[in-house]
Amino acid sequence: MSVFIEGTAFPLGKINANGWGVPFTEVDNAIATLKSSVVRVCSRIDPHGCDVMGDPFSEIGHVVDAWREGDDIKVKAEITDSIAAQKIEDSTWKNNWSVFVGFNDIDAGGWVHGIAVESITIVNDPAWPTSTWKVVSASDGTKKGIRITSEFFIRKAAAKTEGETTSEETVEELKKKLADAEKELAELKAKALQGETGDGGNGGEGGDVAALEKEVEELKASNAKLEKQIEEDKKLIASLQVEKAKMVPISELENRIAAALEKHDKEIAAKLERDNAFAAFAAARERLGLETKPEDFKSLSAADLNKLAEDLGGIKKAAASGSGFSYPTSNNNPTGFTVGRWDSKKKEWVN
Repeated sequence: MSVFIEGTAFPLGKINANGWGVPFTEVDNAIATLKSSVVRVCSRIDPHGCDVMGDPFSEIGHVVDAWREGDDIKVKAEITDSIAAQKIEDSTWKNNWSVFVGFNDIDAGGWVHGIAVESITIVNDPAWPTSTWKVVSASDGTKKGIRITSEFFIRKAAAKTEGETTSEETVEELKKKLADAEKELAELKAKALQGETGDGGNGGEGGDVAALEKEVEELKASNAKLEKQIEEDKKLIASLQVEKAKMVPISELENRIAAALEKHDKEIAAKLERDNAFAAFAAARERLGLETKPEDFKSLSAADLNKLAEDLGGIKKAAASGSGFSYPTSNNNPTGFTVGRWDSKKKEWVN
């Protein structure tokens, strides 16, 4: 079974809660890339964590259509994962979603350009309040009457589309560029101090020194920012790995359930076998006029009880008068009871 959901992916020309937005000039890019997007549900620890990793196991469906309606970009998606479809019909999840996008650049006003939507993800808190969906139909025809990703995730998506450049690689490039700039700055400062500029260090190279100093400071700031981001990335990945480690595969869960049922069946069968054995044992004792209390024999197994019941079954009563027991080998056998004699060859009681 599958379910179709439909709603606003995002509005055009509006800055979201994360400080950026999609201009009207990006309509064609938005619609074209949305049509090839997947639908996901990520961990509650990070609503877009599975998008960053491109996790195929978090995919619950795909977009079937996207179009512009007024100032909004609309989307229709088919939820093909049966469990997810049921959760949607049961209203387990909030009806909010969020696009995960990459872009070429972002201008000073926060408008992104050259966007590429990779997925649309069901979330609790969308950055655009109007990014909501509703169930429009099920696959059988029955009518049913996302916070945007952070700047870091957008940058990661953009890097991915531009050649799989990771944050670590970017830091290494920045460090090399910073080292080159600092070396050049040191050389220029040395020349200025030695008066090699010809104007006491106040000429063109003096301006170069100031420009390089500014560039070095900017590179240091960028480097520090990216290094901090890498640490955050590692913490995020570690937390996701911990969550994944806690998960039990469906196959393992099925095995555990089967084992538990088998153990339960064996316990029930063992109890039934012992109950039957005890009933036979008690009946054999009753025929001899003996009382049987369950607590006096609770340490005996079903096999023990069956053996005792079999042994007791060989004991026979003599005449109903008299008292006491005698054995068949006795020359004087007054009226009373006889316990017989065990024949080790025949493996039975005989008189």
